Amino acid sequence: MIKTKELWIYHPGTGTVIALADKVYLVDTANLSDELYADMLDGASVTEREHMGRRIDNYNMTNLFFGGAE
Repeated sequence: MIKTKELWIYHPGTGTVIALADKVYLVDTANLSDELYADMLDGASVTEREHMGRRIDNYNMTNLFFGGAE
């Protein structure tokens, strides 16, 4: 098996694993309406139109943590 470098987000409480190859966004809750913030705290789904976040992926996280080294 040939492995490629892929970063994942892992939540130990739920066991959820999200590959950064998927569309993943970092959301700054300071920019959310009170209603949307409350919905997110309750675990509600947020549409892509509402996410108001910055896309995080393998490329920019590799640059952030590893200085661009593969």
